[in-house]
Amino acid sequence: MDIQFQPTNGFTPNHGDWTPVGRIEKAVQAGQPGQSGDVFTLVLEGGARTLQLSVLSPTCFRLRFNPAVGATYGAVGSPAVVQRALGTVHLTVVENSAQRLLLDTGRMRIEIGFQPYRLRVFRGAQLISADEPSYNLVYIPGQRVIANFKARAPDARYSGFGEKPGSQVLKNQFTMTQFNYDNYIYNSAPAPKDANPLNPSGPLYISIPFMMEVSPHPAGDFAGAPYAYGLFLDNVSQSYFNMGSNDYSNMDGKFYFGALFGELDTYFMLGDGAGDVLAQYTTLTGRAPMPPKYVLGLHQGAYGYYDRDRLEAVADAYRTARIPCDGLHIDVDFQDNYRTFTHSELKFPNAAQMFQTLHARGFKCSTNVTPLLTSNSKDETGNDSTYVQRKAFLDMGGLIYDTRAGEGPSSNLFGGGVNYGYNRNFFNPFPYPGLPTTPDGIPLTADGNYPDLGRADVRAVWGHQYQHLVHDLGMDMIWQDMMCPALNADKFVNRTFPLDLMMNDGVTYVPNGVTHNAYALFIAMGTWEGLAKLRPDTRNFIVARGGYAGIQRYAAVWTGDSASSWDFLRINVPEVLNLGLSGVPLSGCDIGGFAAGSASVGQVVYNRGEVLGNITYYELLTRWMHVGAFLPWYRNHYDGYNKQFQEPYRYGEPVPTNCRKYVELRYRMLQIWYDALYEWTQTGMPPARALFLNDASDPNVYDHLDDQFFVGRDFLVAPILFGGQGSPPVATRSIYLPAGSDWYAFMDGAAPLDPPVGGGTTIPDYRAGLDLVPIYIRAGAILPMRSKVEQHVGELAQNPLAIDLYPGPDSAYLMYQDDGISTKAEKNGAFRTTRITQRRAGAGREARLQRLTDAYAPPEPFVMLRFLDSGPPAAVTVAGGAVPNAGSAAGLDGTAGDAYYYDGRLQTTVVKVMDTRPDVVVAVG
Repeated sequence: MDIQFQPTNGFTPNHGDWTPVGRIEKAVQAGQPGQSGDVFTLVLEGGARTLQLSVLSPTCFRLRFNPAVGATYGAVGSPAVVQRALGTVHLTVVENSAQRLLLDTGRMRIEIGFQPYRLRVFRGAQLISADEPSYNLVYIPGQRVIANFKARAPDARYSGFGEKPGSQVLKNQFTMTQFNYDNYIYNSAPAPKDANPLNPSGPLYISIPFMMEVSPHPAGDFAGAPYAYGLFLDNVSQSYFNMGSNDYSNMDGKFYFGALFGELDTYFMLGDGAGDVLAQYTTLTGRAPMPPKYVLGLHQGAYGYYDRDRLEAVADAYRTARIPCDGLHIDVDFQDNYRTFTHSELKFPNAAQMFQTLHARGFKCSTNVTPLLTSNSKDETGNDSTYVQRKAFLDMGGLIYDTRAGEGPSSNLFGGGVNYGYNRNFFNPFPYPGLPTTPDGIPLTADGNYPDLGRADVRAVWGHQYQHLVHDLGMDMIWQDMMCPALNADKFVNRTFPLDLMMNDGVTYVPNGVTHNAYALFIAMGTWEGLAKLRPDTRNFIVARGGYAGIQRYAAVWTGDSASSWDFLRINVPEVLNLGLSGVPLSGCDIGGFAAGSASVGQVVYNRGEVLGNITYYELLTRWMHVGAFLPWYRNHYDGYNKQFQEPYRYGEPVPTNCRKYVELRYRMLQIWYDALYEWTQTGMPPARALFLNDASDPNVYDHLDDQFFVGRDFLVAPILFGGQGSPPVATRSIYLPAGSDWYAFMDGAAPLDPPVGGGTTIPDYRAGLDLVPIYIRAGAILPMRSKVEQHVGELAQNPLAIDLYPGPDSAYLMYQDDGISTKAEKNGAFRTTRITQRRAGAGREARLQRLTDAYAPPEPFVMLRFLDSGPPAAVTVAGGAVPNAGSAAGLDGTAGDAYYYDGRLQTTVVKVMDTRPDVVVAVG
């Protein structure tokens, strides 16, 4: 059976030679009340093929088409979907005739024309989505390729698509493919010949075939009020989205999506705005509980922390430099001769004690876990010894056999392998028995086998193998890597499994090409379930390089092997924002770039125990550390086998100082990040947000999506993503402030607020040196900040909140608190939510703290309310009673009860409010 990877211009439904589904004979209704709405079977002319339409809520329906003759639509499981009952449906069948099927849910109308087939969706009388008139749902008889053509609305803006290259958030006029692929520095074959980080056409490590259309000013046939909708193509084979790219044909006025194999199984989700769509999509594919709070701190990793001394030196240096850091990540160097789930006692002696010491200093640690189970019989001492974890899979018959599609079963295991690079000139001096040694070093490779993780019993065994890491050693989190899986490019054409290799897809055995993108999700699923059993009372955490739709239930993601270049910095923001628009709240890039690139400096020299050169240019590193401080997953990570260093403290001044400034701000903002993540668990709204998620009513925001974004609702970041001019370099950029709000330049307590700038304003020439990230705060914002900087999450027994209240319109904020590490909040409801509101009260201002859920008591006995841009108050009351003026910050610290002082330098009234009341009003007048 010939199954091949196809580039975007190799999937060619727009040549017009595929077969449209044509005429519909009839629609047969079957009710499933209270489950998934009404189900309609659409019988194609001749009766040999059918489509199935299921209405899942007033704003969501599912359409399935399997082009195989006689195909049926049973309840086949999907690894992505966890909840199809999205709302109560009161469906009216307006018409079911020889001409059409017309359904009304009360929120949308679904019209399916029969002569020929054509699907259109309306909100009231307004057209929202339409198939192309006749050549729309197409296939090739005898094959399993399918595609769907839709009209491209004149004002449509397209985003989502999961993890994609490119410096634009919107993917209009681009063509893309979804195929989990080890695309090293985004230019590795079989990606397009012009593959680079700016080209969205290349496949990457994670596939999420979900797109969102937002139309702020619908026009033409779609004229009416603003709308948004999402389309999720639940298909784990290689899939495609062409959003109007004329790469091989004329795509004017239309777009298509499709796949090489399987069903066209699509979910349509209608909303008035993007937030409505995300709420539905993340209900459909699931949301995770709150992660450990330490996840939101700074993390440091490297391929090349090859022994205990090097790792502990990094920990020492971070604490000495006073740059806050929570996570240390050890690559496959930690393993015993590349045996997954093991550790090297030769390189990391007394590993359990090492982790205990690191824990005592506030560090949490992960190691790299790949799906490869090496067949090398030798351990790191050179002796033949049993690889216990691999034996567990051998004993249960849980490894993938070398059976190919169209051939009989094979009794041989499939043999794959990975290439971890080259240990040049014995930079890493430790032995790797079984690997060839050359005079100038060792090729770091491993051959072996892979678990058949589509099987639930194999995933259970996989999850149990973490026992050594988490129980015996005390490992805190898991770094899931090489998940495509990534195979040695010298031996495997697509750098992954042969696409005709038979494996379990969760139901039966199919070629890998049919289920390719599911394998990474199965890995994360097995890891998550295993950790939950091994450590049920602690929040576990996985950061993954691969995945499929639904990966957000199990893991954060990082965007693979980037390089040290300004192009990779430019794409960092759009890539993370689009992952958020695809249901993934926690994602980030390797800060500074993993591999060497065009902005690496210094001729590389390899010595035993030392690499010299290939240092990321200091300006790029600084700007990247600044951007990362405002994106969800914040990890500096690099290839230490080919770079001298990348930790910020190893640069000369002012790099450490300029980096420290924004790392410290990140740590003081952790409550804002935590609240934004809680909001995601409730609504699907990501913490790092494209401008239109918060300010959709302003049409101008769509021209500024690529280099500006929000943390939460009110914190606008406009980072520097390009090199500056002069020495030291200064960058000049424009900043757009969304209409409908006033905006304050962020002073961070260094000076009083400047006068606000009106929304709809473009600041044309904002100059930012290497010590500055342009930030603006929405008028009326409520920002809970930690009053002290911690070197790691939880360093201080008490770190009171200082809640900044910006002048402006009446506003509200929801704050979430729990212990940050246990599963008590998830399992027992042990958390607190507080609604914070502020309003004008005559000539003064008033704030209210109202506990909505009150099953957790934070350790701090009070909070501070900071009324910014206020004059000296005549009186301050808490719960209706006047409170004393402590006179100064020191005086306020010394009070045992409610009190206030006025900071004349910052023109701010600071009120100390004891945390003794479930509902309290504070007034400043």
